[in-house]
Amino acid sequence: MKHAALIIVLALGLASATHAQPPAGAPRVCAPTNSEKATVAAIAADPAAWMGKCVSVEAIYSGERLNVDADAIYGLNSNSIGGYVDGKGDVGGAWTGTFTGRVADCAVAEEDLLTGLLRSPGISLHGRTLGCLEPKGPFLVFMTHAGMKPAGIKRRLPGAKGGDLTLAEPEGLIAEFAADLAIQFEAAMRRGDAADLTDIIGNAYQAEQLLTRESTAFAGLKRGAVKELRILGYRSSSRDHEAAEACWCLKSDCTKLWPIHGRDADNQPTRPYACIRVDVIPFPDRKGSWHWRIDASDDVYGLEEP
Repeated sequence: MKHAALIIVLALGLASATHAQPPAGAPRVCAPTNSEKATVAAIAADPAAWMGKCVSVEAIYSGERLNVDADAIYGLNSNSIGGYVDGKGDVGGAWTGTFTGRVADCAVAEEDLLTGLLRSPGISLHGRTLGCLEPKGPFLVFMTHAGMKPAGIKRRLPGAKGGDLTLAEPEGLIAEFAADLAIQFEAAMRRGDAADLTDIIGNAYQAEQLLTRESTAFAGLKRGAVKELRILGYRSSSRDHEAAEACWCLKSDCTKLWPIHGRDADNQPTRPYACIRVDVIPFPDRKGSWHWRIDASDDVYGLEEP
């Protein structure tokens, strides 16, 4: 009898859901069948004109962004908007395809979330608000895709145009901090010292992963296969926030192999280098005092090796 009662309750719930009407004025679910054809360049150039519209665009998907071309990926033009392929997880490399979603930005997404206009499991993912991690212009909410294929774009090497890293030795605090922390990091990795590594990066779980996993570029660092340590500065560094990549060469010579973009310093196992990002930020209430942060993560957002 309990099972029969449960079936009746579920049936009633389904019936009420079937006859429920969407709130007046609520936007329809954005899908390829009701989307407006657009271009990434047009949306990037005038986000306000497209805000809230359901669009489909042909683009190159890389690093959770939709780009017109490789120059956009490397920051040589502004023809790029955000987009997260829901349900795909981390998608590395570069992919061409048609992408559909509703145009939003961080403010619009947060307002929609707070007012309950959009409800879906996974609205907040890894600290995102409907796909927005930090304010970087327009992006597509609940983006779907069709016909994703490898774009065949490889990462750019030193001497190529674009990128946010400089091969010149950075000046100021960041050079000193990054080199010192990198030496400590390398020593802890070679010793297999989880306690020291935890103190350096501030994350016990990540320290354990770094020491036990063999599927990242850090595996070479543990084995001592290091030819050179190089500090690569970020072009966007300022007095209020200095940043650099401390990279170890795992080949005989990395002069023509170093990353020119921070996204390519991702520690994939195929990389000829292993890198940690070092950020140095002043304490706002303590003049002359600084704190640092190390990012030794590995992800798949960089482009494939050439």
